[in-house]
Amino acid sequence: MNRAATVLLLSSGVVAMIGCGGSNEAPPASSAGATSEPSSAIAQVGDAGAPAPPQGEPEVTTNRAVCTGRDIDLDTALIQKVCEIETEKDAPYKDVAKVLEVKVNLGSKKITPGSHVDVVVTYTNKGQLPLALDFMIDPVPRFTVEAYDGKGTKRVDVPKGDPPPPPKDATERLPSPQSTARVIISPFGMARVKLGWDAVRTKWAPEKYKGTPVEVGYPRKPAGPLPAGKYQLRIATPLVHVMEGTDHELSGPKVDIEVGK
Repeated sequence: MNRAATVLLLSSGVVAMIGCGGSNEAPPASSAGATSEPSSAIAQVGDAGAPAPPQGEPEVTTNRAVCTGRDIDLDTALIQKVCEIETEKDAPYKDVAKVLEVKVNLGSKKITPGSHVDVVVTYTNKGQLPLALDFMIDPVPRFTVEAYDGKGTKRVDVPKGDPPPPPKDATERLPSPQSTARVIISPFGMARVKLGWDAVRTKWAPEKYKGTPVEVGYPRKPAGPLPAGKYQLRIATPLVHVMEGTDHELSGPKVDIEVGK
């Protein structure tokens, strides 16, 4: 047998082995047996079982999983575009009093005048179904700590009287467009936001007027420590579309604190 015939015979044998499944190579990733998740596996805002981002790992901001889960960081979730929903002009108010618990926790119940304390607001879903909560953003969510006297009737952390007129060279400040962000808390899960409060009085700060968003109001700056005494902190939150009483126990939770030596 000459050389050409030998090469032809060997080539035919290789082709026959491949055709009979003799190859040990794995099928390509695009085959029907691929294990990668399809695009439909990305969690949607309304998915009840969408997992929360693992603790200690970076937040996932490329899909709606950041908006739902058992432990939602509102600082992260509410600034994500994927958590925004179409704003309804006449959105119905939901009665969530039996399933939603809103609490304010302090790093310390007693602090010295002028010092700082951490303030954490938690929203706990006590029900057995996922709970959707809406927050107004303009263009960020605004959680504000306000200090009142011990009876909760008079605010003590703002200057007395009306604010001064705007600086002469100040331009008109226009409000930012409002939108709505939604998070979905899993059954028996929670959402939380960490704030802070300083036990100080304030005075008007016209030099900060330029660049201060109109939603914040007239700018203020520290003007000495609050005197020792018992106070009530109220947290004005952007929670919307929930039914509540005149005391705003859901959108304006409160907690007592003592300022002393």
